[in-house]
Amino acid sequence: MPSSSDIILPYATEAAWLTGKWDVLDQLLKSESGDTSQNFDIGIGKALLALRKADKESFESGISSLRAKIMHGLSPATTTSLTSAHGHLVKLHALYEVAAIGGLGNMQVDRSKLFEHLDRRLELLGVFTDDKQYLLGLRRASMQLSG
Repeated sequence: MPSSSDIILPYATEAAWLTGKWDVLDQLLKSESGDTSQNFDIGIGKALLALRKADKESFESGISSLRAKIMHGLSPATTTSLTSAHGHLVKLHALYEVAAIGGLGNMQVDRSKLFEHLDRRLELLGVFTDDKQYLLGLRRASMQLSG
């Protein structure tokens, strides 16, 4: 049975990266047990810390690992409708944004064109304001770290 700290850790991790408390995030992830390593928000936190440390290899492997876990969860049953696939699609959307913004330091990309593209992608979410808020928080954290 997971401990109460294992249950709270994904929420605390998300709160830390949303508020830019990188030292707190680092401490939280040091206390992480194997039971929570499959959690998406913890994986995002690890990728953002790698981005903060300019550890390109860990950042890319973290994003790639999260993407593979999400893709592994896709099946005919989870993709029969947009509603059933929504959670997976939002996570893939989030990974795309973090990877695109996190790669800015290493690529010659027109920032304004990238952000126009990301804004168009955000508009596709329509009325899903919770998802938009989540993605905008991730975008802000990624921009802060990609400097």
